[in-house]
Amino acid sequence: MLTAGMTQAQAQFLKRLQQKLEDKVDKKVDGMINGPKGSSGTGSAAGKSTKPLPKLEEVYSFVPGRSLYFADNFATDAAGRMPRQWKSSGGGSIVTVPDVPGKWLALAPRTTYRIDSILAMPGNFTVEFDILTRSTQAKDIGALVFGFARDNSNRSYIQDAYNDNAITGTQLHFWNEDVNNASSDTKINNSLEYPLSNYGNTVLHVSMSIEGENMRVYLNRSKLVDTRMFKTNTIKYFYLSAPYDYEGEAMAYFSNLVISKL
Repeated sequence: MLTAGMTQAQAQFLKRLQQKLEDKVDKKVDGMINGPKGSSGTGSAAGKSTKPLPKLEEVYSFVPGRSLYFADNFATDAAGRMPRQWKSSGGGSIVTVPDVPGKWLALAPRTTYRIDSILAMPGNFTVEFDILTRSTQAKDIGALVFGFARDNSNRSYIQDAYNDNAITGTQLHFWNEDVNNASSDTKINNSLEYPLSNYGNTVLHVSMSIEGENMRVYLNRSKLVDTRMFKTNTIKYFYLSAPYDYEGEAMAYFSNLVISKL
């Protein structure tokens, strides 16, 4: 009887131990699939950014200019070729992307793109365009830069606002999940958190308004900068620089540029 009692107690102990182990395994698997307890599955456990969007304005203050100055959506450009109205420091080609309407300029790494014209930007104007991303992870896309330069030369690759005759540079840091805005004219240099890891396969809409010395930049209706970025009467030319490099099969595309006078 004593032996039988010990056997039964051991059996109960082993059963409870096995149940605890199974509970731990179930909890771990559930956490891997659904995220931590209390999570909706959109946090870091689900591969998404936990950084909030910059505060949206109560009134979206961007208003496109009323007089069209330049526009291009590559509708008449041949696939596989550089668009006719553009030049670059490297290469690039017009493509179509499955399930996405329109034509897109595939941005080759370490390449800067400019409008093939000697005309500088007007005094007060707006700029709008779309960036399309494709990647397994957004962080596979390097920093993408756009802004204005003092000339329209396509001899060099512009990485920031301080080199190769650039004036301003807005850098989208997909890896660090922030946006940096800088000006070599006014020495502005600020960074703003933005959950770019959520934008590995989507369209980002950029809106810019330049009024004299002041520049406002919006990314998907979130204001990124609103301050003095130019010296008085600065001549400026638009540029867009592809990431220095891509990882894996990541790629960025550009289209739907509209520049209008205010």
